[in-house]
Amino acid sequence: MHPAAIAFQDPGRLHARCEIAGVRRLTFQPGYESSVVLPDGAWEPLPAGYPERFAPGLLTRDGGLVELFRLPDSVVDIRTLATLVYGLGDPFPVTLGETCDAPGLPVTHVSPDSGLRPGLHVDNHQSLAYADRETARRRLCVNLGPGSRYVLLADTDIKSVCRTVHDRYESHRPATSDLGLYVTLRRPLRVLRLRIDPGEGWFAPTAVLPYDESTEGQTQHSVTASWLGHWERGVFGPLI
Repeated sequence: MHPAAIAFQDPGRLHARCEIAGVRRLTFQPGYESSVVLPDGAWEPLPAGYPERFAPGLLTRDGGLVELFRLPDSVVDIRTLATLVYGLGDPFPVTLGETCDAPGLPVTHVSPDSGLRPGLHVDNHQSLAYADRETARRRLCVNLGPGSRYVLLADTDIKSVCRTVHDRYESHRPATSDLGLYVTLRRPLRVLRLRIDPGEGWFAPTAVLPYDESTEGQTQHSVTASWLGHWERGVFGPLI
């Protein structure tokens, strides 16, 4: 299994904003796709020594890294944020738009095709095959507030999932349905929940690492803006 590779300098800061839980299957529920994978809600602090499991290795590519950051003070609205994003090094970032999510949602993302929530899922904007997954753009998401929210990250990547559930995985095009089969087979899967406060954001390889976002336990709505792009690590100072 390949865990999430999270950039952090201080394990204590990662502990302070990260929890971990198992997963559950949800089938034929209103508002959700027919079968989805969700966190089971039994959130716990990271065990002692656990952050080191997510430390990037020498071979971790920039495009495979999860990074949390705080926006510069110069960003005062969506226009200045967009200008900032277009200056981060990718001349052609893909704009994914803005969302406004109510508080109390276990997962927030809605599939544009079905209008339903897919639960933990992988992005397939580029529809890349197994062998090309690491070349995908990373997702950049910023919480514009006013409430806090969470990014949810599976601790196992979709390529590891495919190797488990498909004999001919090399020719397979990974999809969210593979994650559902993996959980049905009772393979081990846990989810990290990292708090993202207003004015903070994250990068993540969401074509490789199953993810979603959540406003569970919050009392205010929150607005996000998101892009896809090829960005080097460290374009913002580290948050954790």
